[in-house]
Amino acid sequence: MVLKIVFTAAALALALGAMPDGAAAQQKPPRGDDRRIAAIVNRDAITLYDLEQRTRFIALTSRAADSGEGRKRLLEEVLRAMINERLQLQEAARLAIEVTDKEVQTQITDIERRNRMAPGGLAKVLRQHNIDPHTFDDQIRASIAWQKVIQQKILPQIRVSDTEVEAVMKRLKENKDKLQYRVQEIFLPVESPAQQGRALQTAQFILTQLRAGASFEILARQFSQTGTASSGGDMGFLFEGQMEPEIEKTVTSMKTGQIAGPVRGAGGYYILRVSDRRTFGGRNPDVKTISVIQGVLRLPEKPTPAQMKEVQAQIAKIGAEAKECADLVKAMAEAKGIVRRSDDVIVEEQRPEIRALIAPLKVNQVSRPFLEQNTYSVFMHCADDPGGKPPEVKDVREALQRQRLGAFAERFLKELRRSAYVDIRV
Repeated sequence: MVLKIVFTAAALALALGAMPDGAAAQQKPPRGDDRRIAAIVNRDAITLYDLEQRTRFIALTSRAADSGEGRKRLLEEVLRAMINERLQLQEAARLAIEVTDKEVQTQITDIERRNRMAPGGLAKVLRQHNIDPHTFDDQIRASIAWQKVIQQKILPQIRVSDTEVEAVMKRLKENKDKLQYRVQEIFLPVESPAQQGRALQTAQFILTQLRAGASFEILARQFSQTGTASSGGDMGFLFEGQMEPEIEKTVTSMKTGQIAGPVRGAGGYYILRVSDRRTFGGRNPDVKTISVIQGVLRLPEKPTPAQMKEVQAQIAKIGAEAKECADLVKAMAEAKGIVRRSDDVIVEEQRPEIRALIAPLKVNQVSRPFLEQNTYSVFMHCADDPGGKPPEVKDVREALQRQRLGAFAERFLKELRRSAYVDIRV
């Protein structure tokens, strides 16, 4: 299972304005009452300060409610998630599994890079909103540790046979015109009749936050009690016959980007989001995509104005002479440039400056030169709605393995909870 801890750029942008100016004070040290214990998990303590910091972090990054009944519900669910993290870290320690500071920092650096933040930018944002950066470090550390536990303890038990893979591939090809659905889930288990009302209330609370603009991925990591939580609820691509009947009935009526729930499944309540849907051949009927080539010429280090003008003129000439994408590829190779091809580009989802360049282009048209990070680029529109590649054998095997791994991990965490000593004091 691949670890995914990712903020979307939109989530971070919203986060920067999600709290009032008064909340942007410098982070304060915990007061005496903040050091009180919120819960004991075996021999580990979760303090009120830990709980408060994590709750503020979730409210900031997900835009979840941070006042009134919403805050009370958020505190309860955040505490549950933190208890699970302690159990995961304890199991990792029992197995002598370590998570290095370098591994944690690599994840943080990746988040900053994805969101075009300078090194240390994430910690700066959190401090501006009176949040200790360690609260996110701790969450990343627990998630990495749990993935290592799964890989060491559970992955060796997972077996996906060639026969199973062949059966799925055959079914996909026989239904090549039918849709597959990439589904995200937030799962709230109901293990006894007494839990049903609480689980339903929590599901309604989460839906309210989602409809107000909260991030599905971040809420999934905090609230969902299944193996997909660490990847933002991503279940991968599913097809008809692979889902519970009630889940399938809901999912097959949804379009890309829609959220539905709460849906009562066999083990509890689901909140579902269809992040993509497409045929076996890779076409999504809800989204128009285009194929684009980007040609890139690098500037010298510390270029002079004359050198910049020369490279700009060179790439503009290449673009003007290219009649189709093959011409651009050939010319860029001769100029020792870089070619990047993207066959599934959603124009509306691109950065504003890129969207402005490619949106007006017709097939075989080239954009004006674009200067960014010591390079000049041109974009060429190669084809409309090219569709993606159909899944390969390795994709199907990984999908089956991921589903089985998630179910095993969920059962294992339940076992850890049942055998643990947990004393909640708030």
